[in-house]
Amino acid sequence: MKKEIIHVENGPGFEKLNLPFSQATAYGDLIFVSGQVSFDPQSDQLVKGSFEEQVRRTLDNVKIILEGTDSSLDDVLKVTVFLTDMKNFGKLNEIYRGYFPDNQPARSCFQVAALAEGLLVEIECIACRSK
Repeated sequence: MKKEIIHVENGPGFEKLNLPFSQATAYGDLIFVSGQVSFDPQSDQLVKGSFEEQVRRTLDNVKIILEGTDSSLDDVLKVTVFLTDMKNFGKLNEIYRGYFPDNQPARSCFQVAALAEGLLVEIECIACRSK
């Protein structure tokens, strides 16, 4: 098996931001989605609105990447969430339940001192390809 670099055309374009990483990589049936932020692939701009807007845009990016790799949110095995303020933990959970209503993956959530561009949330995940 070889590592596969994932690039989904309608996904967040990190290359446009000149960042040194891929949207995701795959190894066999495992997909490793890079930390996603609230980058809007339609406008090529960061969404710096409310915490809730940032979480939705971020999870939408995860969903777009997974769907472009023969996977889906239902195939997510592990999620890691980085927050700049744990006071937003409850809001995160409300929104998160809408994206993972059933078959919820394992998850870790950490408060970090800061995220790039002053953003409030970053989310990465590991998933498997649907069969």
